Amino acid sequence: MFQLGVHALISIVIYLITIGLSFQIMKSIQVEKIIRRNKVFEAQLFLIFAAIALGFLVGNFFITLIDTSMQLSNFF
Repeated sequence: MFQLGVHALISIVIYLITIGLSFQIMKSIQVEKIIRRNKVFEAQLFLIFAAIALGFLVGNFFITLIDTSMQLSNFF
């Protein structure tokens, strides 16, 4: 039971870190050239959602990689 709680806590931390990193990366992209003028709120909302989606995918990759590597111990 304790192991499940630790796994959940590590997963949350990984998701928050990857979402934060992806948000920093997304801020460097010039979305103003793609979105119409006077649509600042929509552009900011798009950046937030894109950062969450990208951070979730990257975080999910790392969590799956960690889980799979821990299961390799059962192989030997």
